[in-house]
Amino acid sequence: MKLFHRLFNQMIGKILCFIGSLLLIAPSNAEPVTGILATTLTFYKNGALIRQGQLLPLSIGKHLMHITGIANSIIKDSLMVSLSALPTEATITESTFSKADEETSLVLDLIVNSTVHEPKSYVNLIYLLQNMSWKPFYAIQFTSGYQQLMFNGWIEITNTAGISFKNAQIQFVEGNIPVINGENIEKANTKAKGYSYKGILDMQENETKRLNWVSSASLKSKQDYRIFVGGKYLNDMDSKPESPIVETWVSFYNTTDNTLGQDLPQGPVVLYYQDEHGQLEVLGSATLSHIAIGQEISVRIPSTQIDKFEKNNKKESKRIETKLVQNQFRASNETQMTEAHYCLDLKNTGSESQIIRVVLDLPNDVVNWEIIRETQPREKNVENHIHWNVSVPANGHAELKYHIRFIKETP
Repeated sequence: MKLFHRLFNQMIGKILCFIGSLLLIAPSNAEPVTGILATTLTFYKNGALIRQGQLLPLSIGKHLMHITGIANSIIKDSLMVSLSALPTEATITESTFSKADEETSLVLDLIVNSTVHEPKSYVNLIYLLQNMSWKPFYAIQFTSGYQQLMFNGWIEITNTAGISFKNAQIQFVEGNIPVINGENIEKANTKAKGYSYKGILDMQENETKRLNWVSSASLKSKQDYRIFVGGKYLNDMDSKPESPIVETWVSFYNTTDNTLGQDLPQGPVVLYYQDEHGQLEVLGSATLSHIAIGQEISVRIPSTQIDKFEKNNKKESKRIETKLVQNQFRASNETQMTEAHYCLDLKNTGSESQIIRVVLDLPNDVVNWEIIRETQPREKNVENHIHWNVSVPANGHAELKYHIRFIKETP
């Protein structure tokens, strides 16, 4: 009889232990995780990468933890979860997603097995999410005959990802997030440029905000004239002379002296002009390419508008006539190598001398190039842009000859 009682008590003890272990992981005992420690968001053009730390107090035993505030647009295959505790102290054995009560976000359910009691522990979350985007845009107002300007730059961000966030550090990447298809993750664009925002951001779900990126009330600028002789002129011109268009450009520098001094992402810009009488008119629009700190910012001005303002200000119109002749052209289909010789004649019909920037803009598929001969020294090239500053006397001519050899990327 005593043996029976001892066996019965042991069996009851085991049953109670088993029931106790079930209660520890039962949803009724689930412990919600509250307290976001830090959030970092990297905006892509079609989504975002989020890294977030949330408080996760550990207790000895096996526990079901609810982590709230997960974006419902999460790319689930991208989720990475880690604990601040050592792997020998605490491990995550299971994870599942469930709907939150407000149905605007998801809940991440974690089963955590811990051998320590640590109220200050936390969990790190990293994942990709969709339905976030960003885009830059700019506006420039010219005054004083294009010698001064005001410059504004903004970045617009949109959040329809299913979460809100506070005190987030943010940055932007010029590109899309990698596409994830099952186990295959497409290679990301390693050349994508990144931009950091100096402040912190609060943002609600279904909200669009505009962040001031740059702003300067008075910038010094300069006006110049340019001719672009790349592009179609690098092909066989069949001995037919061309007349490249003389374009009017206004430039300034992205420096701290100009109250700028930060990288500018590529984006559209609207151009305005205010004359000496205070009349404001829209010149048109253009596109700013990526501008690094210290680089020159240049925008093209519609020539019809320039002529109009010069006429209103009773200034003499500056007329430059152009003639481009291709004296030699040889191309090899086997080596993808091309050689060509050009002569550009510039005629100035105005009463003032002019300096014309002649730009040999090479296409992106040109992988190697060499200027074999030239009659005037060229300026330092930037990103496959070679240029010469050609001085054209009043009521006179100037000539530029150059011989170029280049190789295009094999299709």
